Amino acid sequence: MADRPRSPRWKRRLHALSSSAQNAAEMLKHGRLGAPYRAPFTVEVETPTFRLRHYTPPAGSPPVSGRPLLLVPPLMVTSEIYDISPELSAVAWLGQRATDVWVVDFGAPEREEGGLMRTFDDHVLAVDAAIDHILDQTGQSVHLGGYSQGGMFVYQTAAFRRSEGLASIITFGSPVDIHRNLPAVSSSVAERVLRGVRDAVERPLQNVEGLPGALTSTGFKVLSAKKEVQQFFELFGILHDRDKLEQRDRRRRFLGGEGFVAWPGPAFRTFVDEFVVSNRMVDGGFVVADRTVTLDDITCPVLYVVGERDEIARPASVRAVTRAITRAPLHELPVRAGHFGLVVGSTSLRVTWPTVAGWLAWQDGAGEIPALLAPAEEREPRELREADEAFEDVDLDLDDVYDVATHALEEVWHRVGAASREVAEWVDVVRWQVPRMAKLKQVDDATVVSLGKALREQAEAIPDATFFLWSGRAFSYAQADARVDAVVHGLWSVGVRPASRVLVCMENRPSMLSVIAAISRLGAVAALVPPALASTAAASLVHAARAQCVVADPEHASAFVGGHDAPVYSLGGGSGDRPVIDGVRDLEHIDPRDIALPGDLALDVGLGGDLALLVLSGTDAERPRFARVTNRRWAIAALATAAGVRLTSADTVYCCLPLHHPTGLLIGAGGALVGGARLALAPAFDATRFWADVRRYGASTVFYLGDMLRELLDAPARPSDTQHPVRVLAGTRMSAPVHEALVKRFGIERVVSFYASTESNFALVNLVGDKPGSVGRPLPGSPALALVRYDAHGLLRDEQGALVRCAPGEEGVLLARLEASPLGQFDGYAASDQTAAATVRSPFGDDAVWFVTGDAFYVDEAGDYFLVERG
Repeated sequence: MADRPRSPRWKRRLHALSSSAQNAAEMLKHGRLGAPYRAPFTVEVETPTFRLRHYTPPAGSPPVSGRPLLLVPPLMVTSEIYDISPELSAVAWLGQRATDVWVVDFGAPEREEGGLMRTFDDHVLAVDAAIDHILDQTGQSVHLGGYSQGGMFVYQTAAFRRSEGLASIITFGSPVDIHRNLPAVSSSVAERVLRGVRDAVERPLQNVEGLPGALTSTGFKVLSAKKEVQQFFELFGILHDRDKLEQRDRRRRFLGGEGFVAWPGPAFRTFVDEFVVSNRMVDGGFVVADRTVTLDDITCPVLYVVGERDEIARPASVRAVTRAITRAPLHELPVRAGHFGLVVGSTSLRVTWPTVAGWLAWQDGAGEIPALLAPAEEREPRELREADEAFEDVDLDLDDVYDVATHALEEVWHRVGAASREVAEWVDVVRWQVPRMAKLKQVDDATVVSLGKALREQAEAIPDATFFLWSGRAFSYAQADARVDAVVHGLWSVGVRPASRVLVCMENRPSMLSVIAAISRLGAVAALVPPALASTAAASLVHAARAQCVVADPEHASAFVGGHDAPVYSLGGGSGDRPVIDGVRDLEHIDPRDIALPGDLALDVGLGGDLALLVLSGTDAERPRFARVTNRRWAIAALATAAGVRLTSADTVYCCLPLHHPTGLLIGAGGALVGGARLALAPAFDATRFWADVRRYGASTVFYLGDMLRELLDAPARPSDTQHPVRVLAGTRMSAPVHEALVKRFGIERVVSFYASTESNFALVNLVGDKPGSVGRPLPGSPALALVRYDAHGLLRDEQGALVRCAPGEEGVLLARLEASPLGQFDGYAASDQTAAATVRSPFGDDAVWFVTGDAFYVDEAGDYFLVERG
């Protein structure tokens, strides 16, 4: 057949011009070309928070096989990210390959009642509910996939469920370490700079109802002005070709605004606070429905897709999943594409989605591991070449959307990063240490300060912030404060009054700290004793403390019945039925609402010089020695800890020390409280659960006593030993070999060693940790110290009767001169004769009184103190 003659050029041009005019007129009139596109689906579940879509495979597709795939979109982007147009539809592509596809649709919050009030929990629980529905409908475990922040929801939900009901996880450009999205600087600098930015926008964030989708859409256009102009001229080039125009028009409308929705304000604030500033995705310890969650609870296989040209979720931030998840098989798919190109565009259809399909088949036992997931040394050169060719295909012209912002940020950040250590130190000094040290110096006997008051102040300042973490549950400052108020009512009802002495014998648990804080709030005195002594020395403890009553755990309360006149009460033991113990009254049976406090009763009015605590010092059970701890002593210890360890609200303190010990209560719990940090309590130190707890709570700081952490070194080495959130170990009496071994094996950034006596306010601190075994130097403002010679019979004196000072490097007993300054005062013991025995007058021929610590040290030539353990 002869070829049909072509129309004259002028007719073709006229036809093109006519088609262009018709297409342009239709676009101007309707805002689009053709009918809106959407792959067919049914809505299986509809709630105020989400709808669950179940997609129908395209006509002619094979029957679905394998386990279902649930896809989760990011906030601010509609679920149509997986179904932009027929040629760019992931759901259609997967359906054609027998995949059973489901999608979570969060809708447009700004157009739904209460939508802008959705919380972070609402979204995670929505994905959780969607999984449960699919499990019920199909009877099969679910492959869970998510793009960008949708992938973060995937990680968070999988961790919340501890992988229950999940076949695998697939994420696309989903950051785990948000701080790695910034140019390379130390994590501490990133946290502090981000916190400074967060504080600067505190008020606007609190007032924002939601982040409009139009804002993000406009941001894309502004930041990619060059592309906007380029695409404008390209549009004219294809204005006559309706097929090409429709393809580009769907993408244009999606990116121009239709694909973006509002981000609810509460969810946005949580995202900024928890996952941008505090970086809890990688560290663990974020909270969902009052439960602490860590990605390390994920055990199902994980495929994470990395965009090698992604400036929104930088490769390092995505690959940080290998630090956060240590118990699941992890597989990486690197794709040479930008952020959108991972899931939308020709590159995704050549590389991403085929690999995902292969992954699903492999995980379902119907195929081999996809070639691009095999170790690099096992790949065939041809496979690598084909992959590289696929990577070269540019998708939606969005690769440099963020170029302008990124380059500007990098210029500033690299200048900061060049001196990151110095900047970190100055930020610490100016922002944290100086105010706290200044407040520390102002604490005197007339200062209104106490543990109960500090908790009240934090509950008023940050009521919704998490304070307690216990047994996988989270409690806010407001909840903790309300519990203390309830205990105050209960204590008042049984006769506890200001200055009353209450002996407290409890295991580590939130109730113990609640009781101590309630006693403090009333202006009474808590005498703390270890439960181990309850069965053998109960009566002597009550008499030595001169206690008016006893509050104990139910399991220890009966030991205190008899042998004294103090009534015994129990507290705690759960919400169910508690055993009835003869001679013990259960405070949990008292309804605080039935107790009216006197109108003239002033709470939280304790002064610095008032006695707050009695803490056991020494091990003589027959004649217990209680050291006096004033409110001033508590405040100084807490403030010094928060300043020295640099605690912020981004930190989580893991306290596995007993709260009846000064290091546990004053240092661990006190430092966390005044620092606004989170306090993760453990019943006791347990080497077998230590790292699991640390990862679950996202603990950044751990307090220790002596060589208790040596047990961690005795466990077999694991590849995940350095993959944890702990940055600081802080405590006392750790030997140099254990210090060095912990740092080397577990990669601890910093070990803070200190020495502080229970009876006196002065302290020695090694903040840097550069001399293992050293407890450092005296805090600024500390009293004069001296090391004096001793032998088996006591302190040695010269011919004039004066104590003999030690030479540098010589071992001696440490003395501290008593002074009027806050750090130079000595509160002594409950018994006056014990106080007198711990002091010496005129040891060097003057009229001064010195406290004898009883501990031996030596000082090196640089002035650093080293504690000597005596046999």
